[in-house]
Amino acid sequence: MTNNASKMKHRGRPLSYQPELVYEVVERLLENGTPRASIDASLVKQELCQTYGIKDTIRLESLKRVVDDAVSELQQDQDRALLSTLPETVTASIDHFMKGARDAFAILVAEQNAKCHAEAETRCAELQFDKRSAQRHISELEAEITQLQKDKQKLVEQRDCSIADAAYIRNQLSEIKEEVTRLRGANDFAQQLMDQYKQYGGSVENQTDVVGRGQATRREAVSSKLK
Repeated sequence: MTNNASKMKHRGRPLSYQPELVYEVVERLLENGTPRASIDASLVKQELCQTYGIKDTIRLESLKRVVDDAVSELQQDQDRALLSTLPETVTASIDHFMKGARDAFAILVAEQNAKCHAEAETRCAELQFDKRSAQRHISELEAEITQLQKDKQKLVEQRDCSIADAAYIRNQLSEIKEEVTRLRGANDFAQQLMDQYKQYGGSVENQTDVVGRGQATRREAVSSKLK
């Protein structure tokens, strides 16, 4: 029986059985050909109770940990013992085969790595090209934005000039309207004078001369406003 059982330390509540007994049960089951997968806590508990008279109060949870450790260690011991029975020629052939398999697998991995590396470099180059294209497009858009801002400023200035011109024209029209109104009043006054000349016997020539001079004066005033 292996010496691992004597080295094992248990943590927690004291066990109602000795771990060495678990190793003995597991070792006997393996030697009798019981499959490793079939050796569990329930089977070992049954053997402990029947063979060694251990009470049935064994907790399967704690027993399972001991059983798993025993199965693993004892199976490793059996495997090493079985391998030691192989002739050296067979061992050498296995080593040679494993080296060849390792080399073949390493070559396969290296080929896949080289392929992935090449694909990654290609993808990286594509991304760099896309990045340069995007940066160039961004520069073009920024230049277009700058030009549009300049055009907008020109339009704003033209609008402001148009607004100022329109205000000036409105003022001029207002002044001209006021002048026309004044001249109409003067014309009415001249008409009154003519009527008075007629009433008091003034000559037609004098009347015409007075009215003509008044109209000429009014025309000159209107013309100066329109300039």
